Amino acid sequence: MEELNEEPGFTESNPNSPNCPPSANIRFRFGSRSIQATGSASDYDHPHVIRLKIHRTPLARVVQSLFWIVSRAGSAWLQYRFPEWFLPERIVLKPQKNHWEDEFDQEVAAYHKLHRLQGITIPRLYGLIEYNHTRALILSDVGGYTLATPQGAVLDKQDLEPLLCHALESLTELGVCHDDTKLDNFLLVSDEGKDKIMIVDFETADFELSEEDLAWTAKTKTNWLMRQYQNHLDCMEYDGVLRPKRPLRT
Repeated sequence: MEELNEEPGFTESNPNSPNCPPSANIRFRFGSRSIQATGSASDYDHPHVIRLKIHRTPLARVVQSLFWIVSRAGSAWLQYRFPEWFLPERIVLKPQKNHWEDEFDQEVAAYHKLHRLQGITIPRLYGLIEYNHTRALILSDVGGYTLATPQGAVLDKQDLEPLLCHALESLTELGVCHDDTKLDNFLLVSDEGKDKIMIVDFETADFELSEEDLAWTAKTKTNWLMRQYQNHLDCMEYDGVLRPKRPLRT
């Protein structure tokens, strides 16, 4: 892990503040690269999770282009050894919460165990850094909206249910149970024009369930999420913020 590198004019968002600034200029070091970015809280439910847009200096563009050229020539080792030079423009910074050392370790373990699903059903883990005097994950920004927002609750239940079930089953097939089953941890995203569900937050993931329990859990958790979804739709309709349903993109 690398130490945070602060410079005048750059500030840090407090990852444990309930009122994360709407935007802040952030600077940190990741491996051999010093990164400057503009960040804002991911959403109301995850104020400590910061979505970043990287500022690319002319020098950084040149160096990154060289890394990409060499990598495309057949040196995949470079992406493993120097992930900091293969970052997309938009990433996510997720610092460890206060006194959540074990949960942070559990999330890192989950990403490694679910390596095959990174970028498919879960965010991609690029690496770990030191940020604001604590550990933090560098993750891909999957985009989309959580099912707990009006923008993410735009599918009919019969269209959403199989997407949720498929996403949860992909975890259980690799021996992982997502144990924080609430709507704000499930995002509706578009992948090449098709709808799918991406899952985040693995701080309480369970790796100890039997095969029988894992086979059972995807269905029961899907049912639980669908009940939450219906309650959420009812509340949004009452509040006048419910959006019209749209067809499933397949």
